[in-house]
Amino acid sequence: MWLRAGGTVALTLLLVLVAAACGSAGARHTSHTVTFRTGGNFPAETIVGHPTDRGCIRDGRTVAENARLYYRHSTGAPGPADLYYYDLRFAFAHFQADGCTSGDLRRALERCLTAPQRTFLLHNVAGDVDRAFHAALG
Repeated sequence: MWLRAGGTVALTLLLVLVAAACGSAGARHTSHTVTFRTGGNFPAETIVGHPTDRGCIRDGRTVAENARLYYRHSTGAPGPADLYYYDLRFAFAHFQADGCTSGDLRRALERCLTAPQRTFLLHNVAGDVDRAFHAALG
């Protein structure tokens, strides 16, 4: 009887630990609702976050890819760069809504952009994106 009760307790403890470990992966991300302000006569867009580690990796990569395109079209590729800056801001709004961290952004920017590209962006973006890039790359 004692062995059976001990086995049940051990099994229960194991299940609790496994469940806690599975749930902790996304615990560092907290969902937010972000209002993305567009330009001109276009209405603002509400973005509701769905935080996951995988989602933050994807969001960070999308921000970095859009930042790279903004850089390219600001430094010689056919313009205008405005469209790419808009896409960068929109991707960053999703990044924010998913509660992704400065560390997530830093890893994505360092992986996808060269040091000169990152330096350019630190001096050529504004608002929330500027604050986030400085916090990530500071």
